[in-house]
Amino acid sequence: MRKLIESVHVGLGGQIDPLDWAFPYLDDDHTAYATGLLAEADALLLGRRTYEGLSAGYTAMASNPFVDRMNSIPKFVASRTLQETTWNATVIPGDVTAFVADLKRQPGGTIVKYGNGPLDRPLMADNLIDEFHLLLTPVAAGSGQHMFEEIHGAPQLSLAEVRRFTSGVLVLIYRPKIQAP
Repeated sequence: MRKLIESVHVGLGGQIDPLDWAFPYLDDDHTAYATGLLAEADALLLGRRTYEGLSAGYTAMASNPFVDRMNSIPKFVASRTLQETTWNATVIPGDVTAFVADLKRQPGGTIVKYGNGPLDRPLMADNLIDEFHLLLTPVAAGSGQHMFEEIHGAPQLSLAEVRRFTSGVLVLIYRPKIQAP
């Protein structure tokens, strides 16, 4: 079964948006981490807001191996409002959790989900996210959207691994205590 990994930058106060504070920390360690994560993936899962932000940014970037991979990898977008997509993306038809569960059963590499928001609620409720890669950035951002803002209850996670970048960013890898069926 394929693994679904969520990767998101998080400020010390739990903020995930706006991300302008994360840019100074996108160093060689981050590049190596992000490139490795994307190399293991053969699909991206995105919510509408993340899709719109990333598609606008990456299609305008200069070519390099990471950008080229981001632009070419298939993307699946959860949205109730989008009718059409570009950027090698497909809007998920029908029930998102059924689609993701079926996608995970198919052969292939990992599925990477960037961002955190409303899409997490149904995915977490159905135990479909296998790992959370939280890039804890040493920034005390005062405002912005917070991690798991759309989640109700208190999902239990277990720390599986910690990676430290020279910039001070910690990659905290958590797994749900209740694993996907």
